[in-house]
Amino acid sequence: MTESQPSTGILHQINWYGTSPYGVPFAVVSIIDAANNLHRALACSRRFGDLSRLSEFEGLRVNLVATPNGLQLKPIADQIPPEQQLQEDAHLEAMDKHGVAPLDAANSIHVMGASFDAADPAAETIPLNRLQEVAATVAKLARDLRLPTCVWIHLP
Repeated sequence: MTESQPSTGILHQINWYGTSPYGVPFAVVSIIDAANNLHRALACSRRFGDLSRLSEFEGLRVNLVATPNGLQLKPIADQIPPEQQLQEDAHLEAMDKHGVAPLDAANSIHVMGASFDAADPAAETIPLNRLQEVAATVAKLARDLRLPTCVWIHLP
C-alpha cells in the first residue's frame, strides 16, 4: 500500500541546487510532515518561481503538491508569506510562554458594561484565565487547520 503524500510540511533544509538537462533550475529540499516523517521534495523554478526566495521559507510551513514524480513545492503565490508565519509563531510563542493570550486594551473582555482584563485581579466573578485558555486553544487549532473561526462566550 502506498503512503499518502502530505499537502503541507515544514521546510527543514535545502539539500542542493541543480539544473535539469532542459536548463530548468531546481532545488531538492527536505520536508517534515505533521507526523514528523521526513520527505524529499522538488522546488522547480517553473512551478515554484524564484529559487533565491526559497531560503526565506526554511523552518516554516510550505504547501506541497503530489505529482507522479514525487512531491513538489507549490508556487510562491500559493505559500503563506514568511512574515505572516513568523508573526503567527511569535504570537503563539507568547501564548505558550504565559499560558494565555496576552491582553491589551483592545482585547479586554466586556461583560454587562464591565471590563475585565489581566490588570484587574478583583474581578473574581469570571474565571478570566480559563476563558483565555479556551479562546487561545480554539485560535491555535483554527490556525493550524486554517479554518475561519469566531468564538462567542455566554456568561450567565
